[in-house]
Amino acid sequence: MTTPSDIAAPAPFGWCHWHKGPSGTAVMVDIVEQNSGPGAGLYACAPCREQRGLVPVVEQAHEVAYRDYLLHTTDCAGCSRIGRCEVGSRLRDFYQKALDGAA
Repeated sequence: MTTPSDIAAPAPFGWCHWHKGPSGTAVMVDIVEQNSGPGAGLYACAPCREQRGLVPVVEQAHEVAYRDYLLHTTDCAGCSRIGRCEVGSRLRDFYQKALDGAA
């Protein structure tokens, strides 16, 4: 009898916008913003990321800094709509600098 643990999980499927083909290793490397309508994500497979020096969005400095800032301000009693604690202010400044460098 076959059990769920005996069945192999399907390979992940993705699309690489760089070599324009299917990939099991594609991750989002860029976000295309639009003025109206939804934006779009661009995905690259592992070989294309390595060849072109592409960094996954979740590892880009501005994304990491923004995540740290949000996590802090969510739990910090000293951060509110009116102001931020010292740590919250430093995290926001770091995020702003990373964002300026990404542009």
